[in-house]
Amino acid sequence: MKKIKLPGFDAPFIDHLIEDYFAENEAARTFVALAERMAWLLVVDHAAVRCLSVEQKSKAFLACGYHYEDEKVEYPDQGWWAKVYRKTGYPSIFIDQAYDGVKGEASIIPAWVARFGGEHLHHVAVLVEDIDAVLSVMQQEGVLFSGSVVGSPGSRLRQIFSASEVRQGAAYTVLELTERNHYSGFYPDQANQLMQSSTTKKSKS
Repeated sequence: MKKIKLPGFDAPFIDHLIEDYFAENEAARTFVALAERMAWLLVVDHAAVRCLSVEQKSKAFLACGYHYEDEKVEYPDQGWWAKVYRKTGYPSIFIDQAYDGVKGEASIIPAWVARFGGEHLHHVAVLVEDIDAVLSVMQQEGVLFSGSVVGSPGSRLRQIFSASEVRQGAAYTVLELTERNHYSGFYPDQANQLMQSSTTKKSKS
C-alpha cells in the first residue's frame, strides 16, 4: 500500500496517533488521495480521544506541550463531557469521557473504550475551505457520510462526520470535515449532534 504523506509534527506521540488513524480509516485515506489530486491543503484541525478519565488521558498531551485553557463542554442529558487542549502549531485535542456513575449511563463512550481501548483516536478533523464542495467530491468517490452538515452556510463553524468504520461489528472511527470562518472554538450543540451521528456505520460487515 502506498505510504500516505501526512503533515508531521515535532512530537512522535502525536505523529504516531495520527498515522495510525489514517492507516485505519478509509474515508481519511480517500481525502488524502483527493487532496493530492485536487490540490487541497491537508490540515489537521483537531483530533478526538475517547477515554474513561480525561485527567489521566490528558497527561500524555500535557507532556507534549499542550495546555488547557478552560475550554470545557458538558452534556449532562447525554451523559458525557469533554475538555479541549491546545498547542500552537498543532491540532487541538478534544478529550471526552462519560460522567461517573448513573449520570454517565446514557453515554456511548464507555462501551467504545471497552471495545477498542483508549490508545486510538476516535476521529480526526481535516480543515476545508468549502465543506459542501469537498463533501460532494467525496460522495462522488463513494464515501458515505452520517447525515447533513451541522452548521448553516456562512456560519463560523460547519462540520460533518463520515459514516463510521466498522470493527468487531461496532462503529469505530470517523473522519470529520470542518469548515471554519474566522473562528477557532467549538459549539457544544454541534459537538453533541456529531457525537450522536458517530454511531452511523458505513456497512454492517
